[in-house]
Amino acid sequence: MSTVCIIIPCYNEASRLPTDAFLNFQQLHPNIRFCFVDDGSQDQTLAVLTQFVQRNPAQMDVIHLKKNQGKAAGVRAGMLQNQQTSVDYLGYFDADLATPLEAINDLVAYLDQNQERDMVMGSRIQYLGTTIRRNIQRHYIGRVIATFISLILKLPLYDSQCGAKLFRRAVIPAAFTEPFISPWLFDVEIVARLIRQFGRDKVTDKIAEMPLKEWTEQSDSRVKLSYMFRMPIELYKIYRTYKSV
Repeated sequence: MSTVCIIIPCYNEASRLPTDAFLNFQQLHPNIRFCFVDDGSQDQTLAVLTQFVQRNPAQMDVIHLKKNQGKAAGVRAGMLQNQQTSVDYLGYFDADLATPLEAINDLVAYLDQNQERDMVMGSRIQYLGTTIRRNIQRHYIGRVIATFISLILKLPLYDSQCGAKLFRRAVIPAAFTEPFISPWLFDVEIVARLIRQFGRDKVTDKIAEMPLKEWTEQSDSRVKLSYMFRMPIELYKIYRTYKSV
């Protein structure tokens, strides 16, 4: 059975962290552990997490970043701390569980069955048999952004920004050693770094998108619509940095 560590970046999650969902999932999956990263929260998130992990310390731990640095820094801190462990896979999920924890099993199964792949990304594709609940405005803005991301990376990515991803442990240094340019568009940088690592002609054999069975947008998303106006600037910075890959 493959062993897994999932990084959960947290910022001001004290009142909404679905602790029971994590505990119930862990009871059924002793091979999966969680690393919660408190990203300089201004509420009682750190206290909640510290008390929470004591209920199952064998499968949970906490990292505290004193200053709020954004999701990218939180995920990176968790990845770098856990890359030296003996787990087979490391990944990250959003704390609000817009992607249900059961999707971890699907991502693990994909990498288990596709040994040539080093990264699998959850993708929010709506079709018969799936349940994708998303704000229509965010959806269409997201499609525009996704188009620009595909052009920058020169890859036909449908949904690079879904917060559910899983990696083989061996590729963590290539993807996470360097700090990220963008606090929210770091997923684009991860793919760019893997293009740099494997080469453009081989990277499509190394990464894949997997449609999620279920995804539900949470009403208090940490990414505000106002941030959409900053995204073009950050995308340009990413393009300038990685245009030679």
